Amino acid sequence: MGLKLMPAHGVVESPEEGYTPIKVTRKVQAPWFGSSVGMNIVWRFLLAPEGKIFFVAIDLLASPRELLTLVRR
Repeated sequence: MGLKLMPAHGVVESPEEGYTPIKVTRKVQAPWFGSSVGMNIVWRFLLAPEGKIFFVAIDLLASPRELLTLVRR
């Protein structure tokens, strides 16, 4: 896929009903953003009581203005 991940930090939150929420913030370079553009991303994981991943969400942390500046060349 050509993704370049640059981890920043992760946070384990308090478990709720046996499930543990984890957030990992990273900067990602991807071909569709441009080779020199790094976009901030948050991966949200929810671990089930047995330690398996139950849910994953990926949030793009960019303003509409930032997204409008992305031009494919």
